[in-house]
Amino acid sequence: MNTPTVPKPEQRRLKAHFGLAGLPFRKNVGAHQMFDSQSQRELLAGLRYWLEVQGLALVTGPSGAGKSITLRRFVRELPRDRYAVFRVGQIPTTASGFLRSLCRRLGLKPRLHRSDMFDDAQRCLGAWTDQHGTHPLLVLDDAEGMTAPTLDLLRRLTAAELDAETRFSVLLASTETLLNTLREPLLEPLANRFTYVAALRSFSIEDTRNYVRFHLQSAGAHDEVFSDAAVTALFHASKGVPRAINQIALQALIHAAVHGVETVDADRMKRVLHVHPLYRLGGKR
Repeated sequence: MNTPTVPKPEQRRLKAHFGLAGLPFRKNVGAHQMFDSQSQRELLAGLRYWLEVQGLALVTGPSGAGKSITLRRFVRELPRDRYAVFRVGQIPTTASGFLRSLCRRLGLKPRLHRSDMFDDAQRCLGAWTDQHGTHPLLVLDDAEGMTAPTLDLLRRLTAAELDAETRFSVLLASTETLLNTLREPLLEPLANRFTYVAALRSFSIEDTRNYVRFHLQSAGAHDEVFSDAAVTALFHASKGVPRAINQIALQALIHAAVHGVETVDADRMKRVLHVHPLYRLGGKR
């Protein structure tokens, strides 16, 4: 009696099951490898034009819509002989914490008193172009946690020579929650200073189709792994948010591999969404 051959562990892996060279729908994709939707292309073009104006810019959009990777691509393409980029992520909620993070990013020694850190940071940024020949660009990602006092501090940092000059530029990226904070009366002077404001939209159905195809082809897929109807169901469940698309698509691939099939059709996608703890057909719970 012949004993069935048990597949080797590496043959049961996801890539081997679908004949892929790499894993699709990964979150750690380089900016140069990103899929750019129409909204992302418009945002990149707008930011490039904004740099001719300089000053303050604000980019909003749903969580997971691709703001961070779009900004990474924007920053990556900047000529280093013209711009010096200082990125501050995971911004502290207090004004003092923000100033300490900013001073460390600028290579300044944090001081005991907030007023001293403020003066040091403003002096450094204000003199940067004269000393180094490049325009400083401060990128504040995940800025939705910034409080009104911290945002007002940012306004005062950018005020130079009674607004006669723009010594450095600031680009904030946030979910729409920051818009509510900016409506506070204290921040009206800051809200009036933005020279460019853009909202990154979620994917359209066509963007979603192209996005799924892009990731699968980048991973080495030779056949259509997802049917068109499966992608349509994926689009409605994810609401076109790239991070949610990644999450559901990977779940569907794993589900298909577990059940020994090599394609995801509409029926399988619906089954995946039906049992997924975070999603229902038509959107999140």
